Amino acid sequence: MGKSQPLAYAERAAAVIAEEQNAVGRIKKGYGIITLRRGEVERQYDGALLVTLFDTFPEVAETAEPLWIEIDSLAVPLFISSFERRGGSSGTTAVVLFEDFERATEAELLVGKVLYRAASTADGRSTGRRVEDETEFEALIGYELTDRTTGRRGIVVAFYDYPGNPLLGVEFDGREVMVPAADELVEVVSTRRKQLRAQLPEGLFEL
Repeated sequence: MGKSQPLAYAERAAAVIAEEQNAVGRIKKGYGIITLRRGEVERQYDGALLVTLFDTFPEVAETAEPLWIEIDSLAVPLFISSFERRGGSSGTTAVVLFEDFERATEAELLVGKVLYRAASTADGRSTGRRVEDETEFEALIGYELTDRTTGRRGIVVAFYDYPGNPLLGVEFDGREVMVPAADELVEVVSTRRKQLRAQLPEGLFEL
């Protein structure tokens, strides 16, 4: 059997902060209070940070995939809650609010930290990671899976360990669809947010 999912994820995270070319910015200082509307509720947050963006920072900031910082030699994920680039699309600074660090007392802990990002594919998307073995596939129950081709989203409700043909049961619009549990097909986009993506075979939804 392969490594457990938490260990494999931790090793990949450590590899991100170990490579200097993965650095995409530095948290410069606290910014102050910003106002955000989430649904029908408008709230103020005092944990916004001013971030210096390196040339390696992507044109579009992703919210599903974390940025990383190093704390006590460990890789710590930061998920973007709000991002506003200053100076237009080519601006070199941004006002950023990170989930779980939305108060000034929490955000101060991040000041001075270098931000890292996992390597990307040629089209600018984060590479994600492949699922390694049966244990990991079973752990994906409850994850949301997005089909790259159609954009349809479903929830993994079961893992069927059929010899030679393991399958994930994914519920799309109330109907369970059998998705091949193949590591070259299914990628983990975010462990924290429980998100997967896959290039599902043409005609799979008609079976």
